[in-house]
Amino acid sequence: MKYEIKQYLKITKSTEVFNQGDIEILKELLEDLQHNKKTSYSLIEEAVDGKLAGFTLFGRTPLTEFAWDIYWLIVGKEFQGQGIGKALLKKTEDLIKLKTPIATIRLETSSREKYSAARGLYKRLKFEEVGTLSNFYAEGDDMIIFYKDIHCLEK
Repeated sequence: MKYEIKQYLKITKSTEVFNQGDIEILKELLEDLQHNKKTSYSLIEEAVDGKLAGFTLFGRTPLTEFAWDIYWLIVGKEFQGQGIGKALLKKTEDLIKLKTPIATIRLETSSREKYSAARGLYKRLKFEEVGTLSNFYAEGDDMIIFYKDIHCLEK
């Protein structure tokens, strides 16, 4: 981690998408990453002029041979629309490819309108929408599951 935890939280809050409970969970994961040398989490950052612009927090999916979960993809509000989310996902995929010759990646996101740009990005980057869990986060707020099989893309 190149930046202080408060900087990751600050840009996450700037998106105006996440609630306080979400922020607390992110803080716990970042603290684990910072203090636990055996953590299963990995972090990739993107900076603009030395300022943290975005990050991905991801890790191996427990009890699987080659599956990965991207838990957080954050691009600060002032940096959105500049290709940073795309660059972060590309770097994340590249690192995953280095660690496992075959890899599948899963993302989960909300069906709320605030998440529509993220869902569009995932689709443009060839993540397939594979499922929906109705009312998962709250009434009327479904979980949408995206999946990408990197091995299949390289055939």
